[in-house]
Amino acid sequence: MQPFARLLLTFSCALLWNATAFATPTDEITRAVTVNGAANVTTAQPKQFLKAFTAVTLRVSPRSLPDYVIAASNLRPDLTANAVAVAVKAAAKNWGSKSELLCPLAERIVKAAIAANPNAAVAVAKAAASAVPNLRRCIVAAAISAAPEARNDIAEAANSTPAFGYLSLSASDFGGFSFKADRINPANFSEPVDETRVVSPEQPAAR
Repeated sequence: MQPFARLLLTFSCALLWNATAFATPTDEITRAVTVNGAANVTTAQPKQFLKAFTAVTLRVSPRSLPDYVIAASNLRPDLTANAVAVAVKAAAKNWGSKSELLCPLAERIVKAAIAANPNAAVAVAKAAASAVPNLRRCIVAAAISAAPEARNDIAEAANSTPAFGYLSLSASDFGGFSFKADRINPANFSEPVDETRVVSPEQPAAR
């Protein structure tokens, strides 16, 4: 190979590496959405956007998930709660056995989403608590911390929704979740045990 051609190849590779290394979460999500067949993020169908977002969350560092949730919320505010559900499920997929890391990460994801879209506070708490029921307490605490004015609505929404813990995370299905028949258990449709139930201070638990 001629010296000039070799130099040109090296320069081109360097440019490609820099473009990849410094791509923002917004860039990555947008690129993934277009790869999934949408003309742009704004006009993408919810299924297209969430499929793309799921694919992105499954390959990024779990610690970066809050930034990706913020980007997703800014791109599609209407899908903020869905993006949060996908993100906490992705976090659990990576750190499922490390509860000491998973709870703080889920809290960061929830707070980041609410900061990006305050009007979605209740929906965010409900979606996150449904996606990973065993984190319900810390998720609701984080949501209330981020939106204290909605504390009662947050607690009620998180406690009244069925658990989606029997869903597995997949980039090929709507919302990032797919049903696995062998993982469906009727017990998952009931409310979590008392240890995970969050009670509003204004509504003490019945004795």
